[in-house]
Amino acid sequence: MGTEIKKCAIISGAPEDDLSYYERYLSERYIICADSGYKKCGVLGITPDLIIGDFDSSPKPDADCEIIELQVRKDDTDTFHCVKTAIEKGFEDIVILGGIGSRLDHTYSNILSVVYCFERNIKCRLVNSNNNLTVISGETVIKKGDYQFFSLFALFEKCTGVTIKGAQYNLTSARLEPDSQFAQSNAFKDDEVVITVQNGKIILVLSND
Repeated sequence: MGTEIKKCAIISGAPEDDLSYYERYLSERYIICADSGYKKCGVLGITPDLIIGDFDSSPKPDADCEIIELQVRKDDTDTFHCVKTAIEKGFEDIVILGGIGSRLDHTYSNILSVVYCFERNIKCRLVNSNNNLTVISGETVIKKGDYQFFSLFALFEKCTGVTIKGAQYNLTSARLEPDSQFAQSNAFKDDEVVITVQNGKIILVLSND
């Protein structure tokens, strides 16, 4: 028997009208709330395991769980601090919920958190009701199901040997530059798509309209 993978969900505070998608990601996961993300737990009727934040945008909660209060002036965002704490606790599979919002700088910071995890061999996804973002290299298989479209973007550097099989638009040993956009809004042709990246790192976004 293999070693069980420790899983964690981080709930960030981006405003959201629909929290129904949370249910599929919270089962059997240790739950960390980033600052005002704890309010979503109240709506969902769940108790987090840990709350971390500086509480500059919301009052410090009176919750029946561990709370780590941060200084307002600090180098890391509340969500990034949660990510680092999750890694320190040994979690190998992290999903960030509520981290895609109206503040583009906050959203980009959360994308960088996904990159930070990838560089440390930690599986991490940034998810909201219509999008699922992760970083990939090597061979990745994605299955037709919850999402209609997928897009690939070279991360920081050119990527070579990019092959896509099973999609509406396949590629063979293509090169993606950091400003390339031709691999955006692809769709499934088969039940699963195989993506291979020989050199470099790619942002993979699964999405719906």
